[in-house]
Amino acid sequence: MYRRISRFLFVVGIGALGFVGFSSLKETTEAQVSRRKRPNILFIISDDMGYSDLGTFGGELPTSNLDALAEQSLILTNFHAGPTCSPSRSMILTGVDNHRAGLGTMPDRITPAQKDSPAYLGILNDNVVTVATLLKDAGYHTYMTGKWHLGEEEKRQRPHGRGFEETFALLEGAGDHYGKFGFGPGSHFTLARNGEIVETPDDFYSPKTYTDKMIEFIDKNRNSGKPFFGYLAHTAPHEPLQVPPGFHQKYLAQYSAGWDVLRKARFERQKELGIIPDYLELPPRWSNVEAWNSLPSEERRFRAKKMAIYAGMVEYMDQQIARVVDHLKEIGEYENTIIIYFTDNGASWRDFSTELSWQDWIKQFDNSYENIGNPDSFTGLSYGWAQMMTTPHWGAKGTVAEGGTRGHFFVHYPGKIRPGKSDAFTSVKDLTPTALDYAGVPQPGTNYKGRTVHPIEGKSMRPLFEGYADRLYSDDEPIAFELFGKVNKALYLGDWKILRLGDGKWGNGEREPWKLFNVGIDPTEQHDLSAQYPELMEKMIEMYEREEKSWGFIPAN
Repeated sequence: MYRRISRFLFVVGIGALGFVGFSSLKETTEAQVSRRKRPNILFIISDDMGYSDLGTFGGELPTSNLDALAEQSLILTNFHAGPTCSPSRSMILTGVDNHRAGLGTMPDRITPAQKDSPAYLGILNDNVVTVATLLKDAGYHTYMTGKWHLGEEEKRQRPHGRGFEETFALLEGAGDHYGKFGFGPGSHFTLARNGEIVETPDDFYSPKTYTDKMIEFIDKNRNSGKPFFGYLAHTAPHEPLQVPPGFHQKYLAQYSAGWDVLRKARFERQKELGIIPDYLELPPRWSNVEAWNSLPSEERRFRAKKMAIYAGMVEYMDQQIARVVDHLKEIGEYENTIIIYFTDNGASWRDFSTELSWQDWIKQFDNSYENIGNPDSFTGLSYGWAQMMTTPHWGAKGTVAEGGTRGHFFVHYPGKIRPGKSDAFTSVKDLTPTALDYAGVPQPGTNYKGRTVHPIEGKSMRPLFEGYADRLYSDDEPIAFELFGKVNKALYLGDWKILRLGDGKWGNGEREPWKLFNVGIDPTEQHDLSAQYPELMEKMIEMYEREEKSWGFIPAN
């Protein structure tokens, strides 16, 4: 079995323990508590980046600044996000399953059977309370810039109405990175500043503008004596593939080698870095991925340029993240800031510009070879690059296979969290309780200011971060995920996982059987063990069905 990587235990003082044990301190008012005893907390999220895209996770992408920060951080190799944008973000911000938070499916996929259920509102419902709200109540400044995608029609649904003091948010799930077009036919690009709709700035480019605003918000209250919670939710490198001049051609030669060569190289680097077990064999090419060398030369040329532009977008975003980190150093807040960086779901495989329903809308863009990557282009990647980006896993964005949910992750807190690696299972539901733990803020339980709410389901990762535990979840604690109300279901029990994946092009729909994997040994989900362990699989299916019932699950059909 893949051995869990142990980290040295170490003793930390009261300052490192932060606000845990706050109730036992003698001070009776917040004003008496030193600011240095409560850390700033900064979540930085990339959009649709694959597990192996980060250099620290085996990728060749230009992520030098993130990699440098990761080398001084604790890296989690078994972190799971949600399978798509808004469901994942609902869990990030509440610590509660996406169904209970109102995002049992994506807003644009709600069926008539689901539309009247609080589990399928397509927005963050009132049955949950956000980490931003709880931290703001406890005296934190709370800042949000970037992608929201959790409600937009009413002010109370927007981030300013869900606990964020200062916001500059894209309300929809995606759009062009220069702020001129929404994401597809009939869509919009809507920015909101503190709940009010605002015009797109003339110099808008998403990674830079969202970074500018986060730095602006941090500076605005830096002398207030209060810590801050920042939620910097980049929309890069989500399609469309667009990047400023100077980043289009830099990596063209590299990606002309194609996905077969580069996927194998990533796989071998992951072994060298200790990201995956050294006994794994490179999984076969997905059935819907062509051999690179079998493609016509003109098609290889186009696809190589698209991936080169993606690399340029990632490099640009990496530079913007470095600006935030450098700014924290300049203002003396770096040592007192917990930085948690992760991706919101697995790599995207769809190039929406080729969708039949988009063809009339897409005519307004110039997607010629010479122009892709410019502001007036609108393109995406493909299954082939997605498989490379999710190396070594199966499946991609939208699925509860490992390729759809396992993401790169690291946490940085100088002097408090020792650098290293852990393969302990963690998920997006663990982020809210972790932030509350470090801030010394109690969880709300089932009641928030007289309102009944779902209790937080995740666990604080602090014991894992600080070396007091090498696991968060025991072998008898089930953790389940589902999306879309179709055949896209999974449950973890220790290293064991059951998976039923028939949605879209990933299986046979309702005919798709459950499969059983030991992802501690086989994270690639290549070896179905259901025939060898039928009793275990039946036990786990029963666990899953209980969880599904408790969510208020409604099939899409």
